[in-house]
Amino acid sequence: MKRFCPARGFTLIEVMVATVILSLVMGSLVMTFQTAMKAYSLGIGHAESEQTARFVMNQIADDLRNLFYKPSSQYNVVRRQREQMIEQQIKQALQSGMSEAEIYEEMGLEDLGPEIDLSFRGQDNGESDDLTFVRSQHLTRREDRKMWGLARVRYAIEGGELVRSLDDVLAPEVDDNGNEIPKPVEPVKERMARDVEGFDVKYGYYYGGEWYSAPDWDSNENRYRNPTEDDEGANAAAALGITDPNRALEQAQNMPPDNVPAWVEVTVVFRDTKNPGRKRTYRQVVQLPQSQETYIPPQEDANARRTLRNRRGERADSGGVQ
Repeated sequence: MKRFCPARGFTLIEVMVATVILSLVMGSLVMTFQTAMKAYSLGIGHAESEQTARFVMNQIADDLRNLFYKPSSQYNVVRRQREQMIEQQIKQALQSGMSEAEIYEEMGLEDLGPEIDLSFRGQDNGESDDLTFVRSQHLTRREDRKMWGLARVRYAIEGGELVRSLDDVLAPEVDDNGNEIPKPVEPVKERMARDVEGFDVKYGYYYGGEWYSAPDWDSNENRYRNPTEDDEGANAAAALGITDPNRALEQAQNMPPDNVPAWVEVTVVFRDTKNPGRKRTYRQVVQLPQSQETYIPPQEDANARRTLRNRRGERADSGGVQ
């Protein structure tokens, strides 16, 4: 005769052990999933940062390589001639006893027309430089055609964003006090990138058998290639065989302006949104086609690109130009 045995269940200890094992397995799976998601998020953030930096650098390089430049003496020629004629007429009228009000009422002076500005300028503001120049337009959907197919481009940081502005090449008018009058049409601004902490530009040039880099630039001035500051201009003129001090200084002041540099070194610093304490720095060197030099010294040569302070170090230490 068979003996009946009731069904046997799990004991409390067995249930607790199974629960602990399941908790450990689920915990490890959750941690693995969280680690994977964090790595994925960081990877996406880094990829976006790299893509943004590549887009910014490519746009700056494209603008610089399409630089349109002429020395200031080669344009506005007719306008300057008319301006000189009007100044002479006003001078003669004043000598004849006419007042300024009578001159403008009776002489019917002609309108000079707009003044063109093709200058290349870079302002040094520490970690937030300002760069502006004129480029030839290759029209895209984002750009409207400017006068003569030329647009003034400006790069600057505004509110933590790198902004690219497009304007025409007309010089802004000024009032009687020399203040600029805003143009009727404001420049078109494009937000290139966010979380930008630094925009630094250096300008390379050749002087006295050496290559140098400058922190700022103005194509219409004589400061680097053809310096007139302090005794640099006199020394440069003396190097041409002019020994008379007065004539040397006069010759230095008549030297051509610096025009455009040989190359532009652009450095952009981004703040990592995933890790605020971390920064990403991108740097590139762009050679300018309109420059009078056609050679860029190698990056690894420590003496290839000296700063302006190194060139004028003795006078800078004594309170001279820095």
